[in-house]
Amino acid sequence: MRRQLALKRPHLEGDDIKEVQRKVGMRGDAVDGAFGEETAFRVEQWKWKVGYPQERINSALGLHGLRLLFGDVKFPADFRRRAEERKGKPFLVSKSGIFLPLRPPVPQVSEFRFVEPEGARDKNGVAHHAGLDWFAPTGTVVRAPAAGKIIEANPGGDAKGQVFGGTAKIEARDRKVWIFRHVAPKVSVGDRVVGGQLVATVHRWDDGPEHVHIEIRKRNEGGHVFENMLDPLPFFK
Repeated sequence: MRRQLALKRPHLEGDDIKEVQRKVGMRGDAVDGAFGEETAFRVEQWKWKVGYPQERINSALGLHGLRLLFGDVKFPADFRRRAEERKGKPFLVSKSGIFLPLRPPVPQVSEFRFVEPEGARDKNGVAHHAGLDWFAPTGTVVRAPAAGKIIEANPGGDAKGQVFGGTAKIEARDRKVWIFRHVAPKVSVGDRVVGGQLVATVHRWDDGPEHVHIEIRKRNEGGHVFENMLDPLPFFK
């Protein structure tokens, strides 16, 4: 008897989830029977590959989705057409080759230059937001935009105030540093990651809508000053 599956707290568990994990390409210890963040991402990846419309790509698997996954019913013609169009194209990768850290839609407006008292100060002493806020529910997977090394993984923990959650920082191979604030890190300092790898999840916030604040430093040595920061939005277009 099949049941509807989704990312929940606590995670759903069972042998049926192991079957789903194998069907979406998970192997080895990853087939653990728990519908966690990695399984949720693999389901999204599968939906994209087989031609689901963009607005229906999420981590939930209803009964019809399970029938499609296990081959009990055929894919509709529009699914097959989209699957053909997407063949050979990587999932959630921008034109610049950067993996999208969160699932679409990509934010349309950058707050990078907005004046903000707690932000990164420029050479004239004016503080700027210096990043991009990407709104997503608690528990949403955050992925590495590029390969690199984890140089900070601070769990934080507070769910109130402006400085909530923790921080994950990735120093990429080109020495740019990708910083994710208001997250729960799932990696440790010193870990090597590849583009698209799970590094964190969105942290709960009791005082507003949950989001990830994303920053990019040109070089870590330059510190948290505005002239050393890059607007993240163009990388995701």
